[in-house]
Amino acid sequence: MHIHDTAIGALLALLGVAVIWHVGSFPQVVGQSYGPDLFPRLTGIGLVIFGGGLVLRGVRTAEGAPKLLTMPGTVTLRRGTLAALYILASVFAIVLFGETVGIQILVFVILLVGLLAAFRRPVMSLALAVGLTVAFDLIFRMLLRVPVPSGLLTGVL
Repeated sequence: MHIHDTAIGALLALLGVAVIWHVGSFPQVVGQSYGPDLFPRLTGIGLVIFGGGLVLRGVRTAEGAPKLLTMPGTVTLRRGTLAALYILASVFAIVLFGETVGIQILVFVILLVGLLAAFRRPVMSLALAVGLTVAFDLIFRMLLRVPVPSGLLTGVL
């Protein structure tokens, strides 16, 4: 499947307009010339600019009316498609099971599976998954003091 740059640019520009419109409802901070809407508004402006650039590039390179979406005759799952599906499944797993199982266990499993798929070296993948999970827990729970749900590890941590 190939999505034309014109369609992607139009969607990005539309998302930028929605972000700019939404941050208009953010409260203003008294005594400051900028508030909590500054960075989201700048992001929205960037989305509009670069989305518009993609639309212009797509219109310029297309001969006639561009085909916004083309489907191949045979469907094959590429590595990038599987990686995107893996990321979505990981996010859904954290949202659905984060409270009951615990973020630390889920992060470890997600990292271990992803590293095994990428490197196919079990010892290195296990060491990296353990180290990154410990670093994640230390950064979020200890340093940033974010109340991360521990789930099954509640009495242990």
